[in-house]
Amino acid sequence: MKVTRQFDLVLNIGIFLLSLLTIAMIYLYLQVDKVLLSTRQDMINTIVERYVMEFQNAARLVVEETGSPLFEKLSRDRSVREHLQMDLSYFRTPEVEHLFVVFKDEHGRYRYLLDTEEDPNEQAMFMQRFEPVSSIWDDVYTRKKSEVYKHEKEGYLWVTLATPIIENGHVVAILGSDLSAAIRSDVEQRFVQIKSIMLGIAIGIAVLLVFGYAQVYYYYKGRKISFIDPLTGAYNRKFLYEVLSNTDYSKYKIIMYDVDYFKQVNDTYGHEVGDRVLQHLTKRIQKQLRHEDYLIRFGGEEFIVFLNTPDEFETIYVAKRLKQSIESSPFVSDEKIIHITISLGINTDLSSASNLDDAIEIADRQLYCAKHAGRNRICINGEVV
Repeated sequence: MKVTRQFDLVLNIGIFLLSLLTIAMIYLYLQVDKVLLSTRQDMINTIVERYVMEFQNAARLVVEETGSPLFEKLSRDRSVREHLQMDLSYFRTPEVEHLFVVFKDEHGRYRYLLDTEEDPNEQAMFMQRFEPVSSIWDDVYTRKKSEVYKHEKEGYLWVTLATPIIENGHVVAILGSDLSAAIRSDVEQRFVQIKSIMLGIAIGIAVLLVFGYAQVYYYYKGRKISFIDPLTGAYNRKFLYEVLSNTDYSKYKIIMYDVDYFKQVNDTYGHEVGDRVLQHLTKRIQKQLRHEDYLIRFGGEEFIVFLNTPDEFETIYVAKRLKQSIESSPFVSDEKIIHITISLGINTDLSSASNLDDAIEIADRQLYCAKHAGRNRICINGEVV
């Protein structure tokens, strides 16, 4: 495979890997989002459970402070009510909007026993009617355990907790509390910040990946261009000595060719036509070669073919085909027909050369042999074939 194709393969692999990494980053971000959503819900549940336990302690405090029967003592002594309301007010925090005690009378109506509101205008009076907005109050009387009601509508309330106050195994009242929606907002805001950080990290990694790929892309692109002769499109000497010299070039056969009487073409038709002749010849030669072969412009009108074959007879056959291809395809320009021929020298034993320059020197001597024999010839081992 030609090195330019190897470069293109590297770049295509880079694009493929970058696409995979991008998909992986999106997938990971979505997974993290799911984990964060689950974690947020777990945190909210933990907060609610903490308040449930806290108000269960408060319910026990009511029983301990008043003794039995609760309703009679609260009904008889206003100072007991005020004392309990003061004790319960310590459970009020900025997150607890309301904290109160209600009970169900003999008619099944709920009424206030205690209310910790500080503002007298907002505080419910003793035995004032309480209108429940959910069935949790009845559920507490039935199940004798705390119940939670989450407000669906957006507002200042988030969760209402109903905690049973139990005397002698019976629910005699309910400690009610309303948690502020600020708790939920605070939790959600924290997780929005975490998601923003995660998104920033994901974008940062993506930018680094793109930047890294761009660096690799432009490096390989530059390397690829630096190995190509700008006039003919063949490889150049830089490629020869930086790439081929570092490979096992002994598996190749060298065909070195030179354009016959090229100086006369330049002198007669000008260097611009001469350049176009070289471009024409290079295209003809490249059509005769395979992807695993290399065509290198060694200098001026001198070119080298590195033929990937172990067979000497195949090398001679390819050389004859190259010679015939050029000889049978004259260059036509501005109604001028220029007949071109090439002389070729072959070195089929690169393993015996001490280095790449020595292998090329052997092919160059064979090229000189072909020219000396009259040009438009092929020479190998000092003999014209």
